[in-house]
Amino acid sequence: MAGIDSTPMWDSEISAYAGMLTTTDLVNLIQYYYANFSLTEALDNLNGIQLDNYQELLKRYRSRTTNTLCANPLETIYDISRRLLSTDYSALALVDEDKETGGDVVVSMLSIYQILNFMAMNFTERKLLKQYSLYDLNIGTYGNLVTAKEDMPVIEIIKLFVENNISVVPILNDEGAVVNAFAESDIMQLIREGLLANLDMPVSKAIEHRPEDYPGVHTCKSTDTLFSVLGIIRKTQLQRLIVVDDDTIPQGVITLSDVLRAFISE
Repeated sequence: MAGIDSTPMWDSEISAYAGMLTTTDLVNLIQYYYANFSLTEALDNLNGIQLDNYQELLKRYRSRTTNTLCANPLETIYDISRRLLSTDYSALALVDEDKETGGDVVVSMLSIYQILNFMAMNFTERKLLKQYSLYDLNIGTYGNLVTAKEDMPVIEIIKLFVENNISVVPILNDEGAVVNAFAESDIMQLIREGLLANLDMPVSKAIEHRPEDYPGVHTCKSTDTLFSVLGIIRKTQLQRLIVVDDDTIPQGVITLSDVLRAFISE
C-alpha cells in the first residue's frame, strides 16, 4: 500500500514490542550488500534475512540502531510529536500493557501524517496559517539539493539515499527542471515485484512500476502558505513536497516533519 514506510516488529518469545522495520533500514541493508558483495551474493544474503536477526544486522552494518521508539496510548499528541521530531522516524507504535500477563500490546501506529491531519481539521486559527509563507516560517530544507537525471541507475540513487541521509531525490530533465522524484517507497515497490536483481535499471523505468494508488509527485513554492500546504497533504497523503521556482527548478524539499515542527515549539 502506498505511503506505508514502517511497521512494528513483535518478539513472540517474550511477548514484547521489538522495534520498527522501516524502509530506510531496508534501503541501508540493500546498499551494504550491493557495495560489499557480488550481485549473486548480495541477492542470496538479502533473500535470506530473517526478522529474528534483523536487529543484529542493523547494529552490524549501520550506525543507526534498531528503532524501539514507542509511546503509551494515553500520552498527549504534543509529547508524542516532540518525541518523533527528536528522531528521523515518521511514525511510532502505541504500546500498552496487558493487565493479565504484563506483556506488551501493540495497540496501533501513529504517524506524523495522522497528527498533521488531526491538527488541520481542529486548528481554529486558520488566519494564522494563511498569513505567512513557507519562506517566512523557515519551513523546509533549501540549497545543495541532491538530484539525479532520469537515466541514473536505481542502485546509484540508493547510494545517494544512504550517503546523504535522505529519503527522496528530485529527478531532473536536461534543463534542470523537476520532472519527477524517486523515494524510498519506490524501492519497496521494486522489492514487492521481485526486482532486487534489476537495480541497475534507470530510474525512469523503475518509476513505471508504481502502484495505481501512488499519490504522485507534488511541488509548491516558497511563497505558498502553510494553510495551502496542509490542504495538499490532507488531500493526497503525501510524505513530502518539492519546492520549485517559476521555472520548476528545484529549490528545496518540505517533509511532514518540517510542517509538524512549525506547530511544535521547542
